[in-house]
Amino acid sequence: MKNRILLVSLFGDVNTDHNYRIGNIYKAFEGLDRYIITADFNHATKQYKPKDTTSYIHYLHVPAYSKNLSIRRLYSHVVFAIKLLSYLNSLSTLPQLIYCAMPASLTAYCCGRFCKRNNIKFVIDVIDLWPDSLFPISRKFEFIKPFIYPWSYITNKAYSMADYISAESKKYAQVALSKSNTKKWSYTYLGVDVEEMNNLVASSNAINRSDDGQIWICYGGSLGNSYDFDSILKAIKYIDSKGIKYKFLFVAEGEYADMINSYILENKLNAVITGRMPYNDYLKYLSCCDIAINSFKKTTEVVYSYKFNDYVGLKLFVLNNLQGETAEMVDDYQIGINFRENNLSEILFDVCSNWEKYKLWKENSTNLINEKLNTAMIYNQLSSHVLSEFNL
Repeated sequence: MKNRILLVSLFGDVNTDHNYRIGNIYKAFEGLDRYIITADFNHATKQYKPKDTTSYIHYLHVPAYSKNLSIRRLYSHVVFAIKLLSYLNSLSTLPQLIYCAMPASLTAYCCGRFCKRNNIKFVIDVIDLWPDSLFPISRKFEFIKPFIYPWSYITNKAYSMADYISAESKKYAQVALSKSNTKKWSYTYLGVDVEEMNNLVASSNAINRSDDGQIWICYGGSLGNSYDFDSILKAIKYIDSKGIKYKFLFVAEGEYADMINSYILENKLNAVITGRMPYNDYLKYLSCCDIAINSFKKTTEVVYSYKFNDYVGLKLFVLNNLQGETAEMVDDYQIGINFRENNLSEILFDVCSNWEKYKLWKENSTNLINEKLNTAMIYNQLSSHVLSEFNL
């Protein structure tokens, strides 16, 4: 009988999202009897997922929400956890292993309790550190702080029940391990599939770059609370005042869009906000650019991100302020320059002024991908390690 593995994840659309972590893990466990439990609401698009009859995916219905930081979103996650536990208790054939993406904390906690009661191996995959990474970034949510303590207890309790800790970075794995009783662990970065990215870019007609003599700079992703747009906007204004020929693209949407657009108009900057678009069009916009900015607020608990993967996969020159593992990759492989909160303007000006020298660095991304970020390689290593630890 094939080993039966249940993969649990709140986020992502298995059939339409590219570089979807649980989808990549599902592929890596090929040859085993594996299936996926996920929510029917797509966090990225804020829409319900199309009806699907795929036998290996089971959708749990949850309430919709419109804002990333909201009581409604937390309620939706609680509903998912409750329905998940009910679903698990209804199974007539139990899995040998449950692999649960975290967040959300309550989801992992319910999986852990179920596994302990039924002698099932339990793997937690730490993709983000909740609640730590959510609320320090916004004063609007200070009223929720009293609820963070029980939330942290649930998170730590889930870690303590894990038989194996996986994570999207070494730092995240170490945080979870400090609250866990297991010695079995590994970390697997989010991964880059260059062939798929190139195919997606080729499938898009969203934009074509003209030979205008400008340096194209971009920021991709969400215009949300986690990111340092003040530094980015000041840097754009600075290079504009210095006469640099540039075009800046915010390939994104989010709650800071109006603020950013007002700043652009007030200072007459050559910058635009594209808004949300399909992933292939998003990649096409990024691929037309030379320089990408990876700028997070200091209070954000992030060490590695999807947007960094997109930048690397498309061979953009990366200006980065995340510390730790991302900063080490930027330095070790010379794919860009790390900046601090107060010196992005000067660094961007230097790079633009000496672009003929710096643009050669873009090719260094190939070595980083081949050695650390190749999707097929790193996820196959993860699945092999998990299976060997449990003799499955």
